[in-house]
Amino acid sequence: MKPALQDRSRLSLAVLALLLGAGLSLQARAQSGAGVKALAELSLEDLMRVEVVSAGREAERLADVAAPVFVITRDDIARTGVRSLPEILRLAPGVDVARLSAGRWAVGVRGDTGRFSNKLQVLVDGRSIYSPLFSGVLWETHQVPLGEIERIEIIRGPAGAVWGANAVNGVINIITRPADGGGRAARLEAVDDGSLRLDLRAGQRLDDDAGGWRAHAQVERQGASEALEGGEAHDATRAATAGLRLERRIDARTRLDLQAQIEQSRVEDTRLRQIVRPPYREAVPTHQDYDRATLSGTLEHRLHGGSSLKLTGLLMADQGSEAGFVQMRSRTADLELEQSWRPEGAGHQLTWGGGLRHHRDHNESLGDGSFTPAQREMNDWRLFAQDRWTSENGRLVAVGGLRVDHTFFGGTRTQPSLALSWRPTDENLTLWSSVSRAVRVPSRGESDANVAVAVIPPGQAGNPLPVRVLASHVSGLVVESVHALQLGARRRWDEQLALDAVLFRHDYDPLSFNPVGLGTPELSMLPQPHLDAALRRVPGRARITGLELSLDWHPLPSLRQQFSGAWSRGEEFPAAAGDSTRLRELLPSRLLSWRTSIDLTPYLGLDVWVRHTAARGSASTGTRVDARTVLDLSTRWAVSRDVTLSLRAWNLGAAKAVEIHPDLGYSRAVISSPGVGLRAEMIF
Repeated sequence: MKPALQDRSRLSLAVLALLLGAGLSLQARAQSGAGVKALAELSLEDLMRVEVVSAGREAERLADVAAPVFVITRDDIARTGVRSLPEILRLAPGVDVARLSAGRWAVGVRGDTGRFSNKLQVLVDGRSIYSPLFSGVLWETHQVPLGEIERIEIIRGPAGAVWGANAVNGVINIITRPADGGGRAARLEAVDDGSLRLDLRAGQRLDDDAGGWRAHAQVERQGASEALEGGEAHDATRAATAGLRLERRIDARTRLDLQAQIEQSRVEDTRLRQIVRPPYREAVPTHQDYDRATLSGTLEHRLHGGSSLKLTGLLMADQGSEAGFVQMRSRTADLELEQSWRPEGAGHQLTWGGGLRHHRDHNESLGDGSFTPAQREMNDWRLFAQDRWTSENGRLVAVGGLRVDHTFFGGTRTQPSLALSWRPTDENLTLWSSVSRAVRVPSRGESDANVAVAVIPPGQAGNPLPVRVLASHVSGLVVESVHALQLGARRRWDEQLALDAVLFRHDYDPLSFNPVGLGTPELSMLPQPHLDAALRRVPGRARITGLELSLDWHPLPSLRQQFSGAWSRGEEFPAAAGDSTRLRELLPSRLLSWRTSIDLTPYLGLDVWVRHTAARGSASTGTRVDARTVLDLSTRWAVSRDVTLSLRAWNLGAAKAVEIHPDLGYSRAVISSPGVGLRAEMIF
């Protein structure tokens, strides 16, 4: 079947299934069932009262937070029918999500979107999952089953005073469901490209009602994508994960929370290897294997006088390889102590603490470079403090924070912040502003890796031999820094309309490196005579300004409309003349999302989601990606009390195209095509 006919058949199947679901739901009225969760239960007042913990480590109402926070609920995940964690992040303003391959994603907040984005701190239950290898997140190696997520809290803008180094452009905190029982459940999902996923969950309350346990397991297979140049891309994915959570109330003042998880993934890919003979680079099929085991725990104890202590610990072991290119393994231990105190009658809530982190790794490059040294042991420490002051009438809130991080490659760095929020006579209006500073410290890869990124053929620029260009630490290391100013307003009108608006300005100085030429070449005889030259780079400066809006409208109890939009502009100010990246072209100037959720019947819900991403450039290939507007449709049908069926069609209404080009060193861009998926959920 031709691709065009395949796309039309997929679309026809999706529309037919949606109409069939609407007709079958009429029969479901006569069945005994809980139905889908009514939109009326999600009132705007309830949403504004949702307590978030990511902005200041302590629970506070969303309506009162002096930061651009967006919350994605468990109901949002279920209704949209998304297949992966990065997809649901598109609901939040300012979050740029692009599909790199079947299992790989590029996620950025206010810019810096790529597979190796390094200015975004990602947390699971407050625990950082970034990789010290490049200070970012490999999304394909982290499996958080969507059914296990309670909510996702997204903070745009710097949060270094709270979450430390690398929380430069934002923080994503994935909060999993508590161990509150929940019985047994299974979820099976099938997609028209051959992808399959099976998710099993079980839980139970303890007999004395002093806690409970919850376990989950998931296996999945993602089918290969279509390559830009035609044919099937070498990017199929297999992954599996299992986890256990145990919560126990030891006494009236003490609670223990333990979590254990194992993860395994295998991702097919194609690497672009630099060679010193014609054609001077070659596409090599490869695969990435990654295994991880994590054990974490939290012990909380409430003291007298409004004070509490929290001790958290983490042990993690992981190992991975990319066939023919790199092998890596690491061990991590982390311990943190935090105290919170609210003096009676003082209007202050004080939070302070500190932590230690030990990381040991061993990395060996098998292809285009080397790690020197191959093994490192790194010890980091941190201290943090925050004071949240509330006036007597509760209308004015000031939050001041300071964090000191000592890292192996970045030394000792301070990250301060100050935020003010004010509610005038109108209780439904909050005005706020903040100033902050955050840093990104160099990573292990930046410091110790010596990687070939290109080969210049002989005869160019007068060189008699091939010149292998190496990206290495010889240019020095830089601790990136951002100063940010944000102004925001949050307004609610009755129970029907809520608006959140943010103006921001980020000044980066210094910002990474700009290439300005090559260093002195050195002769190398193996594998054949060639010259090695290090890439000369200098720190740069940049500025990003923008506006972010989110609108939540409930015109009817059975109808909800959500809009999010982000408009931004990037400017770069190189420290020296050279071939610098044009930030304005790399950063999409618009990210728009419009979602409509409808309860067609008490048993049938429909989601219509339109997304628009403006054009973007590519730092690695210089290729432009055109603007893209797509439509997703999702229906969720409660067949009975224990069975729910979901059908989703995505990427409708747009030509098949690349969402983002791969990072330097990866040769195959894949296209995003329309797709259809069916999901069945059963509770036992």
